[in-house]
Amino acid sequence: MKKKYYWIIAVSCAFLFGAVIQIHALVQTKSLPLDGVVIVVDAGHGGKDEGAQKEGVKEAQINLTISKQLKRELETKGASVLLTRDGAYDLASEGTSNRKKEDMKKRANIINAKQVDLFISIHLNAYPNVAIHGGQVFYQKQSDTSKNFADMIQKRMNVLNQTDKHTKPGDYYILNETKPMGVLVECGFLSNTNDRSQLMQPSYQQAIAKLLTESVCEYLEVLSI
Repeated sequence: MKKKYYWIIAVSCAFLFGAVIQIHALVQTKSLPLDGVVIVVDAGHGGKDEGAQKEGVKEAQINLTISKQLKRELETKGASVLLTRDGAYDLASEGTSNRKKEDMKKRANIINAKQVDLFISIHLNAYPNVAIHGGQVFYQKQSDTSKNFADMIQKRMNVLNQTDKHTKPGDYYILNETKPMGVLVECGFLSNTNDRSQLMQPSYQQAIAKLLTESVCEYLEVLSI
């Protein structure tokens, strides 16, 4: 009886192991919404160029933090993500006569790599009128796809910030000198007390990363229809 009992247990274990392997294989082969998509996330400014500043809060560092959060969110959906920078530095070479120009050129070169599908450039804003608040999205001039993508992001930004902003064509180097479709996102105004406070909070930074990821998924889903 004992031998028969052990044999039944062995067969059951083998069956269970096989079932687990099959389930694992199904999970592994199930595609994610951004599988095969290559995205560049550009954290604006860096190094000596700290961008907008208010009350000791510096744009460059928050841009980087949001960009890293966005990278993680996009990767959970299957995307391959490149950061133009992953630390507190710019991309210019030492001794260059025009750091800003070389920095921007190198960012554009990363984005213009042939495998890149789209890019998102992360920035913060500032304005003399401290009442102005909320995220603002800029798109590539003469690009309907860039505008459509920007509109998807702006809609979610307006919900998050309780605003009614509209997307705008952006006359920025990162939009003018790049070939893949992309947008520049001003995630909020450091000049506004409430925006500044929220932009410093990890939960709010995560919310921005999530809405940007949702917008990428929506854009690619609509594109495939």
